Order: sequence, then C-alpha cells, then structure tokens
Amino acid sequence: MNDMVRKLTIMDAFQPFLSRPYEKLHLSEISREINAPHPTARQWLNFFENKGVLRKEHKGRLTLFSLNLQNPSIVDYLVIAEKRKLIGKCEEHPMLAELVSYIHKNSNENVMVLIFGSATDSFNSANDIDALIVGKQETNELNNFSKRINKRLHIIQASRLSNITKTLKAEIISKHLLIKGSEDLIRWMVWQQ
Repeated sequence: MNDMVRKLTIMDAFQPFLSRPYEKLHLSEISREINAPHPTARQWLNFFENKGVLRKEHKGRLTLFSLNLQNPSIVDYLVIAEKRKLIGKCEEHPMLAELVSYIHKNSNENVMVLIFGSATDSFNSANDIDALIVGKQETNELNNFSKRINKRLHIIQASRLSNITKTLKAEIISKHLLIKGSEDLIRWMVWQQ
C-alpha cells in the first residue's frame, strides 16, 4: 500500500469519534465500527495516541480511547476524517455525489452546509434529505435540483450557528456529513456549547 493511501486509510480510526467527540470508546467498539480487525485498529489508534491526537486510558482490562481536544492539530485531523467520510459516502451513493457537487458549485462563498439525519446512513433509502445551511443562500435552485435526484430536501436555514437549538445540534452531531465550512462546523460541534 502506498504511503499516502495508508495515511488516509488510518484516518478511518477517527470515524466513531465524529459522532461522539466527547466519549471514551473501547477498542472493540471502534474496531467494529470501522470494520477493521482489532490488531489493525489498535495499531492505528496507537499511532494517533503517539501523535498526541488521541488519549488512551486503561480501566481494568479495558482500553479506552478519546479525542485529545487540547491538541492544536485536532481540528485538522477531524476535517480530514470528515472529508474522508463524505468522499466514501459519495462513492457509495452517486446521487449524493451529485448533490454535494451541486452544493459546492452553486452555494455562496461564506455559506456552511451539512446534511444530517437518516440520509447520512443510507442515502438511497432515506425518504428525504435534511440539510442545514448557515448564512445567506437562495434555496429555490437547490430545491429544484433535489427533484432531479428524486429526493425531497428539508432545509433548515440559520443566519449563525449560535441560532441552532441544543436539540437540533445534538441530532446533527450524531449523524452528519459536512459539505461546506468543515472547520467552522467542527469547532461549533465540539467546542461551542
């Protein structure tokens, strides 16, 4: 495996933390979620612990890992992991890839966009697509585009992230795909209460 592919692949170790940034996760849970054997998952997690991006703690025979939110590079690692997740989902679901491409090409410069809810798990079987748009963005064209991919778009618009309710924020954190404005969205999800 070439070095770049290996480095991107080990970013999969972050996937379980993207929806639970404050939790301590057990090695077997992480291994199951990223679909990697325990020795492989352990190797990847230890790599990131040595970099200071993850923390490891032992509780009896359990080995627990958590994000080191004080690491100055943690936002960058999380952005890469989020982008890897988005690319993977787009490769699985071509209609999602079309929507993401459309959003990238047609949204205003300072707008943040994410998809959340059931469409993040299984785009094809979701009844609709829940999207959050933060900033000024006309949505008529986006709604028209959603008809082309045969999915109803449920858009929530907010002028600022601070306007999002705690309940909606918790739902977004648990199931999301960041499309535009990843760094700001990660800071909001992880640090801004």
